[in-house]
Amino acid sequence: MSLDNLAFITDARSHRSSSYDRSGGNIDCLCDLAPGTAASLLDCDGPGRITHIWLTFAPYAGHATILRDLVLRIWWENSEVPSVEVPLGDFFGLGHGLPPDFYGRRRFTLSGSAITVGMNERSCNCYWPMPFRRHARIEIANTGERSLRQLYFHVDYERGVQEAAVGLFHAAFTEDTELTSQGWINPEGADNFTILDTTGRGHYVGCILYVDSRRRDWFGEGDDMIFIDGDRLPTISGTGTEDYFNNAWCYDQPFSYPHYGCPLIERRPDGSGLFTMYRFHVPDPVRFERSIRVGFEHAWGDQSRSLAGGDWRNGYSAAAFWYQQRPIIRRAPLLAARPRAYTEMDSYAPATANDLPAMEIGLRRRGIGVRTMFVVGQEFLKLGSLMVECKGRPITLPLAAPVGRYRVEVQPLPHGCDATARLAIGANPALAVPCSRQVRQRDAAFLDLGEVESGPDGLELVLQADAWIGLQGLRLVPVD
Repeated sequence: MSLDNLAFITDARSHRSSSYDRSGGNIDCLCDLAPGTAASLLDCDGPGRITHIWLTFAPYAGHATILRDLVLRIWWENSEVPSVEVPLGDFFGLGHGLPPDFYGRRRFTLSGSAITVGMNERSCNCYWPMPFRRHARIEIANTGERSLRQLYFHVDYERGVQEAAVGLFHAAFTEDTELTSQGWINPEGADNFTILDTTGRGHYVGCILYVDSRRRDWFGEGDDMIFIDGDRLPTISGTGTEDYFNNAWCYDQPFSYPHYGCPLIERRPDGSGLFTMYRFHVPDPVRFERSIRVGFEHAWGDQSRSLAGGDWRNGYSAAAFWYQQRPIIRRAPLLAARPRAYTEMDSYAPATANDLPAMEIGLRRRGIGVRTMFVVGQEFLKLGSLMVECKGRPITLPLAAPVGRYRVEVQPLPHGCDATARLAIGANPALAVPCSRQVRQRDAAFLDLGEVESGPDGLELVLQADAWIGLQGLRLVPVD
């Protein structure tokens, strides 16, 4: 809908799929999304149309890669190939592989007509209309090494007959962190940074481009080039990167408008920096009948040289958006280990020593089953649990502790422990872990495992259970 047709009354019926607490409580989120798993946000028969997607999530210490670890996927019409497959951050303008607090500290906002990010950097909104005829499925996949906790979402949609001419929404992610300059003579767009290359009938509706510029020199002299329906030369050719994004004469400060903007300009003292630019072709979509290829030249350095304009490399990545009549039938897979550029630019809240959820990575790498979950407590949004699958064998959990003597206390997760669970520290006798569904998580008592001497390599906590054992608290109290 738009202001032009908002007054029209139709026969569509409004619906929402959300993460609300089915018990009637206030845990209105998905509480556990382990690595290698996916959560369904919508699975709906048509015909219908998705009108709005909102989501947010709670950050956790040490999980700096969350915006790239989570991947948004959308399927139409029961297709086997997702029409949308983009890292969550890059889809919503939070790119560059940076952690959420990088954006939070800068009060980042993106005020686009189709994608918006509110004053909280994790309030992500999508307004691209997404009609479908037979079926729609949306999921969030966790491709990283740490669990996601507290994912809140709304998917607003309506059921009703769709017009025959409507297209299906698509999006793709592209990244090249080692681009060299092409030079300045490039009439046929050879080796452009291509953000979209598809066949079918439809229209291109925009992109978000992320540039990691590693030198003081201006990166944006490369033209946008769009090849339509097999044309050998660009059907549409621009005059410079910043011109495509409707600005001029480079970028001096961030700006954000409904259809174009540059909401992030992060400059380093040496002149290099990060740039996020978007253009949404809402009033001016680019039509194609058989195929389209959209890309940007990458040109920088000495304009007087006809060959490479500079021997340094810049990083480009992009999310491209378009509509076409039918779902795509093939898609290049996202790289399993995508480079994450410049996370050293900003400190991210690190996991503190002996932070239980942060131990997940080490346990998984040892082949041990592990889960982390959100725990309701007085420190809302801060607590997390660690659940370890023992399978009857003892599992050691390394603890960081300077040389000295400590009293070790643990707080079990009652619902996560089985009846034969045991905990031990050092040579101290093992302690049985009480398990009762009558005990609320936040009321579980800390158990004293006794005193122990820490050596140069720290301590080891030994867990043993027939199945799972869960912990939500750990304290090392120095003993004088």
